[in-house]
Amino acid sequence: MNKFLKSLALFSLLPALLIAVLACFYSKKDLFMDFKVYKNYSWQYTFQSLGDLATKKLLHSPAKYNSFILGSSRATSVYACYLQKKIPNSQFFNYANFAETIGGMYARMRLLDSLGYPLDNALIYLDTDNSFANAGRPKINDHYLINNESKGLYYYNHFRFLLSDADAFKILLGFHVPGEPDYHSDPVTNDSYHTCSDSSINVFGDSVLNKYDRRLYDSLKKTNKVFYKRPAEQKYLADQIIPYDETVMLKMKELFDKHKTRYYIVITPLYDQMKFSPNDMKVLQRIFGGHLYDFSGHNAFTNKEDNYPDGIHFHHHISKQIIDEIVKS
Repeated sequence: MNKFLKSLALFSLLPALLIAVLACFYSKKDLFMDFKVYKNYSWQYTFQSLGDLATKKLLHSPAKYNSFILGSSRATSVYACYLQKKIPNSQFFNYANFAETIGGMYARMRLLDSLGYPLDNALIYLDTDNSFANAGRPKINDHYLINNESKGLYYYNHFRFLLSDADAFKILLGFHVPGEPDYHSDPVTNDSYHTCSDSSINVFGDSVLNKYDRRLYDSLKKTNKVFYKRPAEQKYLADQIIPYDETVMLKMKELFDKHKTRYYIVITPLYDQMKFSPNDMKVLQRIFGGHLYDFSGHNAFTNKEDNYPDGIHFHHHISKQIIDEIVKS
């Protein structure tokens, strides 16, 4: 019996030791940037959540933000540094997240309010394909303060993912995985792919694709899959907004009213040229009224294919033109 118990203990010890070693790797490598304070929280690995990193950056930033950009990764085409020039006395933070939902946007606003940030100005990008997906609820891989989950569960989910995803596990063990983004963001505004400067602002309105985007567009164009032919007549989506979404948007409106926010709700110009259903538009107009700006459907932005280098995201000069149209000094 004693021999059996010793064998059983040894058998149980080996997996425990392996998990302990991997946990040490997890905390040391800190691939989700959970355990240390960093100079910048930029997107380095595809498995990281943009919104999670942005929350960590916000929590450790000494900047006195009073203005925010919310939305999906399409909102990363907005230059906060340009908005600050358009809107006096504003300090913007780009608080976008991948495939952001309306629930995620509200959760960020709620967090900002709880942390004592003034919401003087807000630019919100609504997408016809993302904003009300998954019943509009926050993304499951977002920061624990956004999802209202425990910190322990948050760390456990990160650890579990690193063990279950092949590429993440290779990176955890120190191997190189090609194609990781190694993305750079401005340390203060969290603007994407550039550091704020006069030169970066000058190219914000440049409609000429850079070499990378041109190669990407040209390669995808050859497949005839991404850049498909769109219907000549205007098409509308089925109803998407459910009672939960409407409640969330009303709560957002309450926060805007509380802070006397100068806000802009932009329905983004996507390649598919689809528009929200008439019923959904009625809800949006009833809640946001004259703060709603619709750039979806057939228009000068969406008619031009190479405004969409990857078929999903639009070029940053479109965001500049939208800002110039809706933000009046």
